[in-house]
Amino acid sequence: MKNIIMAILLFLTISVFSQNKDQQENLIDLTESNCLDKKDISNAEMRSCTIQATQSWDKELNKYYNLLKNKLPNETFETLKESQKQWMIYRDKEFALISKFYFELKEGTIWYTIAEDRKKEIVKSRALELQMYFENLDY
Repeated sequence: MKNIIMAILLFLTISVFSQNKDQQENLIDLTESNCLDKKDISNAEMRSCTIQATQSWDKELNKYYNLLKNKLPNETFETLKESQKQWMIYRDKEFALISKFYFELKEGTIWYTIAEDRKKEIVKSRALELQMYFENLDY
């Protein structure tokens, strides 16, 4: 039993560290960072960089969803499918709250960029979760 617990802890540790490495070196993050590093960038341009990153993360999310669809047993995929539907409901409601909060309650265009970044982080997080599930299929 002790060995099983140690193996699980080791697996989780490796998974967390590899996910952090992936996050740091991800091409989407680098592309967004390069976009934001322009000299004299406006708030509208920053917002555009972040919206593009969100769209790229959404493509990653869909890529891993489809990869899982092709690799998971039907019953497991149906569970993922339901989970994804529930996540989309959460995403849409959270996006609505973010928009109301940052676009209506706050003043100044920088808040629009902050709102888009919050939305991006939600999509990015789910994309990385699906990527982790896919990568863990081979362990």
